Amino acid sequence: MTAPECATKRIPVCPSTWETVHQLRKPGQTYDDVINELIRKNSENLLIEETKRIRKRNQYVSLAELEA
Repeated sequence: MTAPECATKRIPVCPSTWETVHQLRKPGQTYDDVINELIRKNSENLLIEETKRIRKRNQYVSLAELEA
């Protein structure tokens, strides 16, 4: 992401949170990259958990029903 696309914001975090995010950072990654990766992984985890709940209930809806 180029500088004009980014806004400089201050997000207050506890020192332990900052240290954890800092440790997650790979060489060449920005904090924006790390945060976006965390968001992406969280979204994937939410989808996986929702899929597990649906499978556990064994209640499926056919695509034809969704399109109607």
